[in-house]
Amino acid sequence: MTQPTHARPTLSRDSARRYVDRFASARVVVLGDVMLDRYFWGDVERISPEAPVPIVHVTRRSRRLGGAANVAANLGALGVRSEVVSVRGSDREGREIARMLSRRGIGSDGLIEAPGRTTTEKVRIIARSQQVVRADFETDDAVDGSARRAIYDRARSLAASADALVISDYGKGVVLEPEIAEVIAAWRKNEKPVLVDPHVPHFAWYRGVTVITPNTREAHMAAGIDYRKGKNPSAIAFDVLERMELSALLVTRGEDGMSLYYGDCQEVHIPTVAKHVFDVTGAGDTVISVLAAGLATRADLVDAVVMANTAAGEVIKEVGTSTLTADELVAAFE
Repeated sequence: MTQPTHARPTLSRDSARRYVDRFASARVVVLGDVMLDRYFWGDVERISPEAPVPIVHVTRRSRRLGGAANVAANLGALGVRSEVVSVRGSDREGREIARMLSRRGIGSDGLIEAPGRTTTEKVRIIARSQQVVRADFETDDAVDGSARRAIYDRARSLAASADALVISDYGKGVVLEPEIAEVIAAWRKNEKPVLVDPHVPHFAWYRGVTVITPNTREAHMAAGIDYRKGKNPSAIAFDVLERMELSALLVTRGEDGMSLYYGDCQEVHIPTVAKHVFDVTGAGDTVISVLAAGLATRADLVDAVVMANTAAGEVIKEVGTSTLTADELVAAFE
C-alpha cells in the first residue's frame, strides 16, 4: 500500500467548461426523501407582549424543493436530465412538489403517491437574513405496501438506462433495507456510479457504493473519523473505505473544505473557496449533485470534487436552499 498523498488540486476555468459542457448528455436518478421548503421573509421591529420572542412582520413568501427534490433541482440547473424516485402524500404539499418538479422538467414517474402519508414540509421564518424559527411537518415511518414496491421497482429498472444514481437519505422512510442493497447491486452490476448523502443510522447499508459524502459530524458519528487536533482521521477513513468496499469517501468539512479518500491510500484535502457564508442549508445537496454530474459524464474524480467544492462555496452565499447554473459554476473558477 502506498503512502497517503496530500495535495491541493486546482481546476482551470477552461477545464471546468469542458466538463460542464458534457452535463447535458447525462441522466441521473435521485432516490430518497423529498421535501417542500417554505419560507416566510420579513423584519423584526418589536418583541411579543405574549412571550419573549420576536414578532416577524412577513413581507414575502417563497417555496423551494428540498431533500432529494433539491438534489434533482440542482442537477436540472446544471443542465443534467434527472428523475426523482420517492414517495409523497396526497396532500397539498405533495401536489406542490409534483408541480414544481414538472415545471423544471424533472422526471417524476417514480414519485409515488401514498394516500394518508404526510409529505415532509419544513417552514422557516427569516428576519433580516437570519432564521428565527423552523417548524417541521413530517413522518419518518417506513413507506410500505404498493408504494414501497413501486419505488424500488422503478429504482432498479432505471439502472440499465441512466448514468448515475444518487441516494439522498434523510431518514424519512424511503431508503430501506433490504431493498436499498438490491438497488445498489443492480446499479453496480451495470457499472454505474452510486453516490450517497448518508443518514447516520443507515451507514452500514451503503456497502459497495461508489462514494459517500458525510459531513464532519456524520463521519464522526457513523465511522469515528475525527478531525480534532491530535487525531489521525486518515487511518480510520481508509479503514472505512476498505471495509465498506467504497471507491471513495468524501468528507465535507465546512470552513475547512473537503477531504477525499480514494484508491490505494490516496488522500487530497481541498480548502473551502467560500468568502462569505450566509446559510449552509442545502449545500450538501449541491455538492452531491455536481459530483454526480461529473461522475455520470466520466469526469476525473478529483476534478469532480473540486467542482463540487466550488459550487458549494457559491450556494452558501444565499439564504435558504438554492441552485447553481452551469454558467454560474464555470464563472466561479478564477
